[in-house]
Amino acid sequence: MLAYVAIVLLGLIPVNNDFVLAEKGITLHVVSNEVHADIIVPVVTNVIDWSVEFQNAAITDDVSAATHVAIGWGDKGFFLHTETWDDFKLSIAANALLLPSESCVHAKFTHPEHHPDAASVTISQDQYRQLVDFIKQTLRRDSEGKAIQIPGYAYSTTDAFFEAKGRYHLLNTCNSWVGRGLRTAGVKVPWMSPLPKTPMLYFE
Repeated sequence: MLAYVAIVLLGLIPVNNDFVLAEKGITLHVVSNEVHADIIVPVVTNVIDWSVEFQNAAITDDVSAATHVAIGWGDKGFFLHTETWDDFKLSIAANALLLPSESCVHAKFTHPEHHPDAASVTISQDQYRQLVDFIKQTLRRDSEGKAIQIPGYAYSTTDAFFEAKGRYHLLNTCNSWVGRGLRTAGVKVPWMSPLPKTPMLYFE
Protein backbone atom coordinates (compact mmCIF):
# COMPACT_ATOMS: atom_id res chain seq x y z
CA MET A 1 0.00 0.00 0.00
CA LEU A 2 2.84 2.40 0.85
CA ALA A 3 4.53 1.62 -2.45
CA TYR A 4 1.28 2.28 -4.32
CA VAL A 5 0.80 5.63 -2.58
CA ALA A 6 4.40 6.58 -3.36
CA ILE A 7 3.98 5.69 -7.04
CA VAL A 8 0.69 7.64 -7.27
CA LEU A 9 2.22 10.73 -5.65
CA LEU A 10 5.28 10.55 -7.89
CA GLY A 11 2.97 10.15 -10.86
CA LEU A 12 1.35 13.53 -10.16
CA ILE A 13 4.45 15.27 -11.54
CA PRO A 14 3.16 17.19 -14.58
CA VAL A 15 4.25 16.60 -18.16
CA ASN A 16 3.77 18.84 -21.23
CA ASN A 17 4.44 21.90 -19.09
CA ASP A 18 4.66 24.08 -22.21
CA PHE A 19 1.04 23.37 -23.17
CA VAL A 20 -1.14 26.39 -23.96
CA LEU A 21 -4.81 26.41 -24.84
CA ALA A 22 -5.49 26.71 -28.55
CA GLU A 23 -7.31 29.94 -29.50
CA LYS A 24 -8.95 28.21 -32.43
CA GLY A 25 -9.18 24.46 -32.19
CA ILE A 26 -11.24 21.56 -30.94
CA THR A 27 -12.72 21.62 -27.44
CA LEU A 28 -12.63 18.38 -25.47
CA HIS A 29 -14.58 17.64 -22.31
CA VAL A 30 -13.26 15.28 -19.65
CA VAL A 31 -15.48 13.70 -17.01
CA SER A 32 -14.04 11.68 -14.13
CA ASN A 33 -16.28 10.50 -11.31
CA GLU A 34 -15.98 7.77 -8.68
CA VAL A 35 -17.05 5.10 -11.17
CA HIS A 36 -15.52 6.01 -14.51
CA ALA A 37 -13.72 8.53 -16.75
CA ASP A 38 -14.52 9.58 -20.32
CA ILE A 39 -13.15 11.87 -23.00
CA ILE A 40 -16.02 13.66 -24.73
CA VAL A 41 -15.22 14.73 -28.29
CA PRO A 42 -17.21 16.19 -31.20
CA VAL A 43 -18.84 13.55 -33.39
CA VAL A 44 -17.68 15.24 -36.60
CA THR A 45 -14.56 17.31 -37.27
CA ASN A 46 -12.14 17.65 -40.15
CA VAL A 47 -10.08 14.94 -38.46
CA ILE A 48 -12.68 12.18 -38.02
CA ASP A 49 -16.37 11.30 -38.08
CA TRP A 50 -16.89 9.03 -35.06
CA SER A 51 -20.28 7.90 -36.33
CA VAL A 52 -18.40 6.14 -39.14
CA GLU A 53 -15.84 4.64 -36.73
CA PHE A 54 -18.68 3.18 -34.64
CA GLN A 55 -21.11 2.59 -37.52
CA ASN A 56 -21.48 -1.14 -36.86
CA ALA A 57 -22.77 -0.57 -33.33
CA ALA A 58 -26.26 -1.86 -32.62
CA ILE A 59 -27.48 1.55 -31.44
CA THR A 60 -31.25 1.55 -31.69
CA ASP A 61 -31.88 5.30 -31.35
CA ASP A 62 -31.34 7.90 -34.05
CA VAL A 63 -28.17 9.62 -32.83
CA SER A 64 -27.76 11.89 -35.84
CA ALA A 65 -28.60 14.90 -33.65
CA ALA A 66 -25.88 14.07 -31.12
CA THR A 67 -23.05 16.59 -31.25
CA HIS A 68 -20.51 14.62 -29.21
CA VAL A 69 -19.46 11.10 -28.26
CA ALA A 70 -18.17 10.10 -24.83
CA ILE A 71 -15.41 7.52 -25.16
CA GLY A 72 -13.88 5.58 -22.28
CA TRP A 73 -11.68 2.55 -21.67
CA GLY A 74 -11.89 0.27 -18.66
CA ASP A 75 -12.11 -3.16 -17.07
CA LYS A 76 -14.38 -5.32 -19.19
CA GLY A 77 -16.11 -7.14 -16.34
CA PHE A 78 -16.71 -3.98 -14.32
CA PHE A 79 -17.74 -1.99 -17.39
CA LEU A 80 -20.32 -4.46 -18.63
CA HIS A 81 -21.94 -5.12 -15.26
CA THR A 82 -21.64 -1.85 -13.31
CA GLU A 83 -23.57 0.98 -14.91
CA THR A 84 -24.25 2.73 -11.57
CA TRP A 85 -23.34 2.33 -7.89
CA ASP A 86 -26.51 0.24 -7.48
CA ASP A 87 -24.87 -2.39 -9.68
CA PHE A 88 -21.62 -2.37 -7.73
CA LYS A 89 -20.24 -5.71 -6.56
CA LEU A 90 -17.11 -5.92 -4.42
CA SER A 91 -15.95 -9.10 -6.17
CA ILE A 92 -15.99 -7.44 -9.59
CA ALA A 93 -14.21 -4.35 -8.30
CA ALA A 94 -11.55 -6.39 -6.51
CA ASN A 95 -10.88 -8.45 -9.62
CA ALA A 96 -10.59 -5.29 -11.71
CA LEU A 97 -8.12 -3.59 -9.38
CA LEU A 98 -6.02 -6.45 -8.10
CA LEU A 99 -5.70 -8.69 -11.16
CA PRO A 100 -4.71 -7.56 -14.66
CA SER A 101 -7.94 -8.09 -16.57
CA GLU A 102 -9.45 -7.73 -20.02
CA SER A 103 -10.59 -4.32 -21.16
CA CYS A 104 -13.14 -2.76 -23.46
CA VAL A 105 -14.14 0.64 -24.83
CA HIS A 106 -17.49 2.30 -24.23
CA ALA A 107 -18.87 4.85 -26.71
CA LYS A 108 -21.99 6.91 -26.03
CA PHE A 109 -23.45 9.55 -28.33
CA THR A 110 -24.37 12.56 -26.23
CA HIS A 111 -24.30 16.34 -25.71
CA PRO A 112 -21.85 18.24 -23.47
CA GLU A 113 -24.66 19.82 -21.47
CA HIS A 114 -25.55 16.35 -20.20
CA HIS A 115 -22.22 16.34 -18.34
CA PRO A 116 -22.22 19.46 -16.12
CA ASP A 117 -19.28 18.18 -14.06
CA ALA A 118 -17.00 17.84 -17.07
CA ALA A 119 -13.82 19.94 -17.41
CA SER A 120 -12.90 21.38 -20.79
CA VAL A 121 -9.72 22.02 -22.73
CA THR A 122 -9.17 23.31 -26.27
CA ILE A 123 -6.41 21.82 -28.41
CA SER A 124 -5.24 22.33 -31.98
CA GLN A 125 -6.38 20.18 -34.86
CA ASP A 126 -2.95 18.53 -35.07
CA GLN A 127 -3.06 17.73 -31.34
CA TYR A 128 -6.55 16.32 -31.74
CA ARG A 129 -5.30 14.10 -34.54
CA GLN A 130 -2.81 12.58 -32.08
CA LEU A 131 -5.62 11.92 -29.61
CA VAL A 132 -7.77 10.33 -32.31
CA ASP A 133 -4.92 8.01 -33.30
CA PHE A 134 -4.48 7.04 -29.64
CA ILE A 135 -8.17 6.16 -29.28
CA LYS A 136 -8.32 4.28 -32.57
CA GLN A 137 -5.25 2.23 -31.67
CA THR A 138 -6.95 1.18 -28.43
CA LEU A 139 -9.74 -0.61 -30.31
CA ARG A 140 -9.42 -4.22 -31.37
CA ARG A 141 -10.42 -4.74 -34.98
CA ASP A 142 -11.67 -7.53 -37.21
CA SER A 143 -10.06 -8.69 -40.43
CA GLU A 144 -11.73 -5.79 -42.27
CA GLY A 145 -10.29 -3.24 -39.86
CA LYS A 146 -13.62 -2.48 -38.17
CA ALA A 147 -14.02 -2.02 -34.42
CA ILE A 148 -15.36 -5.23 -32.82
CA GLN A 149 -18.58 -4.59 -30.93
CA ILE A 150 -19.47 -6.62 -27.83
CA PRO A 151 -23.02 -7.78 -28.60
CA GLY A 152 -25.80 -7.77 -26.06
CA TYR A 153 -24.38 -5.04 -23.80
CA ALA A 154 -25.37 -1.37 -23.56
CA TYR A 155 -26.44 1.09 -20.88
CA SER A 156 -29.07 2.71 -23.11
CA THR A 157 -30.15 2.98 -26.74
CA THR A 158 -27.38 5.45 -27.63
CA ASP A 159 -24.24 3.55 -26.63
CA ALA A 160 -22.25 0.40 -27.31
CA PHE A 161 -19.18 -1.51 -26.08
CA PHE A 162 -16.17 -2.58 -28.14
CA GLU A 163 -13.27 -4.96 -27.62
CA ALA A 164 -10.08 -3.17 -26.61
CA LYS A 165 -6.36 -3.67 -26.19
CA GLY A 166 -4.59 -3.43 -22.86
CA ARG A 167 -4.98 -4.87 -19.37
CA TYR A 168 -6.75 -3.05 -16.57
CA HIS A 169 -5.23 -3.00 -13.08
CA LEU A 170 -4.53 -0.77 -10.09
CA LEU A 171 -2.03 1.41 -11.93
CA ASN A 172 -3.75 1.26 -15.32
CA THR A 173 -7.31 2.47 -14.86
CA CYS A 174 -9.89 4.33 -16.92
CA ASN A 175 -8.41 7.57 -15.57
CA SER A 176 -4.94 6.39 -16.60
CA TRP A 177 -6.21 5.86 -20.14
CA VAL A 178 -7.77 9.31 -20.30
CA GLY A 179 -4.55 10.84 -18.96
CA ARG A 180 -2.40 9.03 -21.52
CA GLY A 181 -4.67 10.17 -24.33
CA LEU A 182 -4.42 13.78 -23.23
CA ARG A 183 -0.66 13.44 -22.73
CA THR A 184 -0.32 12.08 -26.27
CA ALA A 185 -2.16 15.18 -27.49
CA GLY A 186 0.31 17.42 -25.65
CA VAL A 187 -2.03 18.52 -22.87
CA LYS A 188 -0.51 19.29 -19.46
CA VAL A 189 -1.46 16.30 -17.29
CA PRO A 190 0.13 14.19 -14.53
CA TRP A 191 2.76 11.69 -15.62
CA MET A 192 0.40 9.03 -14.19
CA SER A 193 -3.28 9.51 -13.37
CA PRO A 194 -4.87 6.29 -12.05
CA LEU A 195 -7.13 8.01 -9.52
CA PRO A 196 -10.45 9.84 -10.16
CA LYS A 197 -10.18 13.52 -11.13
CA THR A 198 -6.41 13.34 -11.70
CA PRO A 199 -6.44 13.55 -15.54
CA MET A 200 -7.72 17.15 -15.34
CA LEU A 201 -5.61 18.13 -12.35
CA TYR A 202 -3.70 20.80 -14.28
CA PHE A 203 -6.56 22.13 -16.39
CA GLU A 204 -6.94 25.91 -16.15
